[in-house]
Amino acid sequence: MKIKEEFKKLIPALSVEEYKQLEENCLAEGIRESIITWNGYIIDGHNRYEIATKHNLKYESIDKSFNSEEDVKEWMICNQFGRRNLSNYQRSVLALELESVFSARAKEKEYIRKTTSQISDESMPEVSTKKELAKVASVSHDTIAKVKKIQATATPEIKAQLNAGTISINEAYQDIKKEENKEQRLIKENIEYKPKNIYIPKIIKSDCLDILKDIPDIDLLLTDPPYFTHGDFTNHISKCLQKVKSTGQAYIFAGAYPKEMQAYLNLNSYHMELMQILVWNYNNTGQRQPNEKYTSNYQVCFYYRGKNAPFINKPADGKNQYACQTINAPDARIGDRYHKWQKPNQLIENLILNSSNVGDFIFDPFSGSGTTLVTAAKNDRFAIGCDIDEEAIKVCIKRGCSYEI
Repeated sequence: MKIKEEFKKLIPALSVEEYKQLEENCLAEGIRESIITWNGYIIDGHNRYEIATKHNLKYESIDKSFNSEEDVKEWMICNQFGRRNLSNYQRSVLALELESVFSARAKEKEYIRKTTSQISDESMPEVSTKKELAKVASVSHDTIAKVKKIQATATPEIKAQLNAGTISINEAYQDIKKEENKEQRLIKENIEYKPKNIYIPKIIKSDCLDILKDIPDIDLLLTDPPYFTHGDFTNHISKCLQKVKSTGQAYIFAGAYPKEMQAYLNLNSYHMELMQILVWNYNNTGQRQPNEKYTSNYQVCFYYRGKNAPFINKPADGKNQYACQTINAPDARIGDRYHKWQKPNQLIENLILNSSNVGDFIFDPFSGSGTTLVTAAKNDRFAIGCDIDEEAIKVCIKRGCSYEI
């Protein structure tokens, strides 16, 4: 059998769990459903064929007849709508693929109409409207419109998260609109708009205390120090807070352990005032249930402000200013987890946008996988971080940071 990537990509990929379950079912019961082909190319049953080949299982196949590749694609997409428990994002992506099929077919018919008189207009029905596409896909026309914009502008990382269901269509769409609104606002205010990544984030191999005197005064200190299981770094944080401008702000993450929280509450924050203890909650990581306490699925974040710090840049969506942020932890299965205790990009971006402005200097004394650095640069901030872990530094470089010993 032959595999055509153009056909295969029309079928939403199974999750790791779904594929494992299908494989277990096939091993226990055999390949019960026939693999469907067209001219020898698989159009339904890619996963079953892969499993059958891997385990040398018997299977049956049925070759269907279609007039063109557009007809094959239409059948495949409609077949997915009828058989798969798809998310609204996946349904919308398929609807856009179906729209492309209809568009290609319309162009072909228009060419035939112009070059021959043998086919009348009555024999060529109109392409399905967007409303009809939405009906076939069982999603709203507005949802398809949002996904169309996401597909055109979002990063592969965001699309992977959408496909895995770790972020919603509205969250991804609002992020795109924020960037567009920022550009329009800066242009309107006659401020030169700097495209993304004009600032290259820098990672330095060093203990933060050794470079504090050499870096600029800090507009925003944002960091996630090691937990107390790896040592007490409150003195490092105290010295870094001393370096923050009186107009600056700071976010310090910490583990939700009484001893650790107490130590941070007692540290010398100099001119920086502790305003709040924020909470990051995550519900997507499996943990062994402890016997004498509750499962911990949150971390705290100490929020400081200088005496002359400006107001928070209130986000259009007030949810990004909630003291408790519920965002899934990075997931290695979709390729966005580089470090065991890595914070989600969306969480860090919310804090950066709320408490800094374009061109501000952001410092992360415990950079880890570099999430603060690359997210700051993405949003036109100048970011420097440091770490002493060679593997962490390699990850930072891989994610786009320049390196300095």
